[in-house]
Amino acid sequence: MRRERTGTSGRWGRWTVAALCVTGCGGGSSEPTEGASSTEGASSTEGASSTEGPSTAGTSTTETSTEAPTGTETGTSAPTTSSTETTTTTEDTSTTGPVECKKTVVLMGYWPPTNEMLRPWSTNPEQNPDGWIGENWGGHGYDVYAFFPEFPPDGDPSNDDIGSPGAVGSPDYDLRVDYQATSSDFWRIVDTYQPSILITTSRGGDIGWEVEALEGGHGQDNDGGPAQDWASDGHGMEQWPTEATIEARSWAAISEYRQGNTLPSQLPMKAIVTATSALALTGVQIDENTSGNFLSGFLGLHGVFYNSITPHNVAAGHIHVGFGLPKEHASKLIEATLKTVIEQHPADSVDCAP
Repeated sequence: MRRERTGTSGRWGRWTVAALCVTGCGGGSSEPTEGASSTEGASSTEGASSTEGPSTAGTSTTETSTEAPTGTETGTSAPTTSSTETTTTTEDTSTTGPVECKKTVVLMGYWPPTNEMLRPWSTNPEQNPDGWIGENWGGHGYDVYAFFPEFPPDGDPSNDDIGSPGAVGSPDYDLRVDYQATSSDFWRIVDTYQPSILITTSRGGDIGWEVEALEGGHGQDNDGGPAQDWASDGHGMEQWPTEATIEARSWAAISEYRQGNTLPSQLPMKAIVTATSALALTGVQIDENTSGNFLSGFLGLHGVFYNSITPHNVAAGHIHVGFGLPKEHASKLIEATLKTVIEQHPADSVDCAP
């Protein structure tokens, strides 16, 4: 049960298998699971969700004395004139740093149902008019943020040809299904939110809920450079992830993890399977191969690469979500997955971001 690959052209209408995949997709199978795009090196920075950074913990100090203190502007009580004066002074944290830090989780998606299931964690009111639920989500000590594209005019990218605007996503929101936009948006988001936990998702075929065990490793038969390890995204002037058009860290990731060299998921995969299988909503499995050599695998590799270079990030990995999975089911599955990962990594056991 793999993602939408060969044999799916009936499901995808005008999206031909030839347009969706090239030989050498991950795990020996054909790959593409999302629409492609290329913003010709431009990132989608207009989405409001990307402009609001995580909140920072404030600190306060309380001073006590036999008379009401005055002049406590810096958090230290001023002396009084009482003969029975008892003054307690606390250290000004503005010079020693905060006594606590915010721990964050970042969720990313591409095509529906992934963008739909992640809406409650978006801080963008245009994408989530019902309001952000991510602050100290579930009382677990993490603030949770989600980022995903939109697909006007009808929200259904499968009605549009590969590379067309409806399949690529609106430039007004994050993570268009495109190598250049994904690279730019990914690093801007993680640099801003500094996630301790990072879960990337994308749409699959008839699979249900598939946790990917590996990322990267493509291009075994490719005599060219890393860009040719990936399937064309079919959009714009540049349809591959080239050194000149993607962020330097993206190029480093696809240059190192190729031709059989892979990075493993850092999610608690077995625990996720146990928790999501218990819901009895769809088939759940661990895929021992990779997310493939289209946008799913590109985003998935970014997640585990970020984990490998970021000491405070304790968990990262990719999940493929079934094409036909109802939004309500996908929402319950991502909630169960998120809860499982957080419980494996309690906030008080995770280092603060630098």
